[in-house]
Amino acid sequence: MPRWIVALIALCVCAGAVAQVSVRTIPADAKRGTIAAIEMSAVSIDGKVFRMAPGARILSANNTTVTPNQIAADTVVRYQLDGQGQIRTIWVLTPDEAQRR
Repeated sequence: MPRWIVALIALCVCAGAVAQVSVRTIPADAKRGTIAAIEMSAVSIDGKVFRMAPGARILSANNTTVTPNQIAADTVVRYQLDGQGQIRTIWVLTPDEAQRR
């Protein structure tokens, strides 16, 4: 097999691997808090109860979508509210993200 074909295949494989790396972006206006208790339609963050908005997402430290029952109590998170004061998105923080303020 010609070397240029081997090089082209290697380039495609490497480009695919790089394309799969996702950058975790948490908006600067996302508030920080600690989840104390979770129910299916509401969460308690820093002692205040918030309802989950329709279509709300909870993203794990691996940036995958999880259900509320998969989050342990006293987990440090960042969250965004919608216009009605309901939770729109929750990001579970990694240990490194939790140490940063």
